[in-house]
Amino acid sequence: ELPRTTNHLAIGQELNLPKIAGSTIEGQEVQLYESYTVPAKKTLYSLGGEYGITSEEIINLNAEILKEGGLKEGMVLRLPEKKVETEVVNTDNYIFYEVKPKQTEYSLTRNLGITYSELLALNPDLSRGLQAGMVLKLPKEKGADLEVKNSLIIDKINLIDSINVINKPRLLVLLPFRTNRIEFDSIHKAESAIERSNAIKYSLGLYSGALVAVDSIAKLGVSVDIKTLDTELSGDKVREFLLRENIADYSAVVGPLQLESLQEVAVQAGKFEVPVIAPLASESDLSLDNVFFSVPSDEVLRKRMLDYVEATKTDQNIIVISDSKNDSTRAAITKRFPVAKYMPVLEEEENIAVDIEMFTGLLSIEKENWVFLETDNFKLVSSVSSILNSAISDTTNVRMFTTNKNRAFENDVISGSHLSNLKFTYPSIDKEMGNDSFVRRYRRRFGNTPDKYAVRGFDLTLDLLLKLAYKNDLFGASDIVGLTEYSGNKFDYTKDITSGYFNMASYIMMYENMRIIRLKQQQ
Repeated sequence: ELPRTTNHLAIGQELNLPKIAGSTIEGQEVQLYESYTVPAKKTLYSLGGEYGITSEEIINLNAEILKEGGLKEGMVLRLPEKKVETEVVNTDNYIFYEVKPKQTEYSLTRNLGITYSELLALNPDLSRGLQAGMVLKLPKEKGADLEVKNSLIIDKINLIDSINVINKPRLLVLLPFRTNRIEFDSIHKAESAIERSNAIKYSLGLYSGALVAVDSIAKLGVSVDIKTLDTELSGDKVREFLLRENIADYSAVVGPLQLESLQEVAVQAGKFEVPVIAPLASESDLSLDNVFFSVPSDEVLRKRMLDYVEATKTDQNIIVISDSKNDSTRAAITKRFPVAKYMPVLEEEENIAVDIEMFTGLLSIEKENWVFLETDNFKLVSSVSSILNSAISDTTNVRMFTTNKNRAFENDVISGSHLSNLKFTYPSIDKEMGNDSFVRRYRRRFGNTPDKYAVRGFDLTLDLLLKLAYKNDLFGASDIVGLTEYSGNKFDYTKDITSGYFNMASYIMMYENMRIIRLKQQQ
């Protein structure tokens, strides 16, 4: 029987008590601690980075640090247990780098473009010291200025310093010089024949640049054997060469230019694991696993342009103008930038244009207007660039882009002044030629300035010969060597298991002050 007075409690009696604010343990975290023995040369700063706490917090937990006048080797400290990272570490979030022998903290951070404290925050094991073989993670955005393949950062190899003069590359060059169409007894007729034939102009440009490349690498002590044959732009001629030449004797084949013949050569060379370089092609319908397509594809250029815009944009007003032939490009742009506005094109049998009043309504005076123009019609380029140029004012800023700068943008009716005012920006397989050592050597040898095909011939051949001089196996060298860059072109081959090697390197170029300049990724 329970007592009747409230001054006494009975054993087992249940009571209702009020909840005191803040007394619940739901949602609260219990901090656990662990013992830590201080090793030699450990600092409060590095220890704090390892455990994710400040130096002051370490001292507050361990008063003996102040008593001893600082952190001492052998001290046993009380520190909070390290929290287990719950973030998923994958290639969507990070890129990775394997530490090489003899690397120091200074050389590592300088090469990777990151501070040591940033590295330490992402890689706590660094606090125990830098060791060869460690795989470090970096923020993915750091990859913009690094050479990355399959999420791994590739160390740049100085090919000139890596030359092995024992290697003696042998090249077979197949180009359509069409000497059977040129009357060499008449300078006028010869010049006329060259001017009328793009195949001859391309071949002479590529070959003249290649000769300068051969001279350049010979000065480095590398002996090169080159055999050059005129395909005459004839498939029969190419087949004749294939029957006559022992392809297995060559380190690589350059050409032919025509895609059908290139495919025939690639099939024959593939039997002997000989690589074939396509000087002006970006892809093939056939699976050619031994072909190096040296020209970046339109898809690669488009992605590079969209990546650049995505990396540099803030709150710009994006507008897309495209004709019906470029609907797929418009879809790619609007997929990447869902808030982009679309300006339809009025396409008639003999005319193509945009509605000026409608377009003006899409422009913003609060934000800079970034306008993509996607077309291969020079009339539309001329019309739109003129309209955009007229729209520029004290209150309206306009900049023009394209993902594919084709011949329509190079037509004589297009105003260079308009493109310059609009800071016209586009992706490119090459950059503007400067007065570098190649240009000077070319002028001394041939008496004129190299065209873009001569520049490509030099860059392509020098890249090929340097890789073969480094490792007389282009397939093996391409797996090791990352991005390479020369006078006007750069190369970064990625292997497709069945379709060959594709150049993924390109430039972002911009018109400014009546000049064309190269933009860096973050500019």
